[in-house]
Amino acid sequence: MGCFAKGCVTVIVVGLLFLAGLVGCSWYLYTKTINTLTSSAPADVRVEPPTDAQYQTADSSLTRLREAIDQDTETTVEFTAADLNALFARHPDFSDWRGRIRIEIADSVMTVAVSAPLRYVKLPGTKKRWFNGTARFGFNYDGSTIDFDLKAAEAAGREIPEVFLSDYTLEPHAVLEDSSGEFWDHVKSMSVQGDKLIISTKGS
Repeated sequence: MGCFAKGCVTVIVVGLLFLAGLVGCSWYLYTKTINTLTSSAPADVRVEPPTDAQYQTADSSLTRLREAIDQDTETTVEFTAADLNALFARHPDFSDWRGRIRIEIADSVMTVAVSAPLRYVKLPGTKKRWFNGTARFGFNYDGSTIDFDLKAAEAAGREIPEVFLSDYTLEPHAVLEDSSGEFWDHVKSMSVQGDKLIISTKGS
């Protein structure tokens, strides 16, 4: 084997070692990130149990919203944080979120504390992990896109660096699961204003 051939082999070997090191470092950083930003157990984000009157008010608003969508009529429905928490706490359609989410709304900013299992996330190392975090954001949906203003966030008790916080424009059909395909098509606008979530539906 000549010097040239030996040189090629050296380059190949060094290249493979570099690639192996890069993969190893990437896996280490990925694992470290998963372990840092997720938890091995859920967090307690329970809300104060709503009274019957509070739940009935929230359920009435949800019923009006659903009827407007089903009948293709125009209406505006307002939800306070107490309404949303009451629905998550008692409404059967939101039983999967019971004890896993808490919402506050003030000054046109929504704060969501959530504890969600990651067993359905198809990423290595997440099957037995939980995402326990809080996010503060404002948003406005104009019928086509969501302007999402992320103001602060933390995961597993650690603040997300400000460099990762920004305004985002999202298409709800692309990023949010909606098996019926009807909800977003019937919503004219949705926004956080003052201390309420306000949803307006489209009419025929």
